[in-house]
Amino acid sequence: MNAHRMGWVVDSPALGTGLQAHPCGDALRPAEPLPAADPVAVTFSGGGFRATFSALGVVRLLADAGMLSGLRYASSVSGGSVANGLLATAWPDLKQRDFTTAAVDELLIDPAVTKVGSHSLKKAILRGLWRTLGPMARTELLARRLDEWFFHGTALPDLDPDVRWILNAGNLTTRARFTFERDVLGDYTIGLAATADTGLKLSLAVAASAAVPGAFPPLVLKNARFPCATVAPALLDGGTYDNTGSEAIDSEHYRDVFLLVLNAGGLLRPGAYGGIPVVRDLARANSLLYRQSTALRTRLIVERFQRGRSVGLDEELPPGARRGVLVGLATDFPGNGSGRLNEWRDTFTEHRTHASRDLSLVPTVFDRLEEPLCRALVHRGWWLAGAGLASFHPHRLPDLTSLKPPQL
Repeated sequence: MNAHRMGWVVDSPALGTGLQAHPCGDALRPAEPLPAADPVAVTFSGGGFRATFSALGVVRLLADAGMLSGLRYASSVSGGSVANGLLATAWPDLKQRDFTTAAVDELLIDPAVTKVGSHSLKKAILRGLWRTLGPMARTELLARRLDEWFFHGTALPDLDPDVRWILNAGNLTTRARFTFERDVLGDYTIGLAATADTGLKLSLAVAASAAVPGAFPPLVLKNARFPCATVAPALLDGGTYDNTGSEAIDSEHYRDVFLLVLNAGGLLRPGAYGGIPVVRDLARANSLLYRQSTALRTRLIVERFQRGRSVGLDEELPPGARRGVLVGLATDFPGNGSGRLNEWRDTFTEHRTHASRDLSLVPTVFDRLEEPLCRALVHRGWWLAGAGLASFHPHRLPDLTSLKPPQL
């Protein structure tokens, strides 16, 4: 057989073994958000409800620090996209209440904790599986349940234009990051399409971003029209492409935007592993690829932050530099840290475990989590974001005696 005619499972255009993808070249671009004197961006990783609640803790810290009103970019994948969607849905009411801590607790955190603490999204999906005997796919069923639970019919074009809400999925047909935003959707190879008059719901974007391979089939957008598409996009969990959610805002265009990155993704623990032969090996190999891609992107972000720290606060950032903080649920801050970090530690106790289990090891699920666990994850995200600011940007924190930590 002619070797050039053979298709190998390891072939990948992304690695240069096949035809390369090219930019579409279309002119449509996302609308810029409302200008801000001190613009802020957040990126929320995947990780099931573990990621959702720790991301809500980060939002709470931004409110405490007076930074939430300056939020202009929010990029996310999977479980982080649930938090992003919740924030986008609540944004008009939060704005009306001046983005106060009390408003974040009452409008954002408490309702999510109550819902997930008393119901199982997984069971709600299983009870509706009979619907998938018809034209509805499981991922569309996930979107329906997310809409019932959290988003209440909100459509993408309805989102507040103050912020660029970016929900990321992976496109199987182009091997690129696929974006859902208020005004556009698509990727760089097939181009962007406008969301106006499409009726696309926020819940569908979140479901595509969270469609874990195996549990949910790829979401095929059959009715959307993209300028350079030859086949319909097939979308799955954005964490398979970039679990930090940071690619959307890592160009020089966003150099002067303060960036807070939360990685609440799962941990690859070394040691013996079991399971079904071949399947377990493929799963482990996939985990290694995920870990490596996430580690490389994390290293890039940290290097840019380090360049940014070498420049005075009143000086212009050079190309390749950023200001911001990256934290993960397993982050260890040094015991001999800065004075501001020590003050943060002395004022607010670090709680990194629940029921004797490290919070970074909470399973990656969309299932019921008991309310104290949800609260512990919110507190963990809040504490880590505060510790990160105390360590690297202490001027951004207010008087700590004025802060009240999230409820445990």
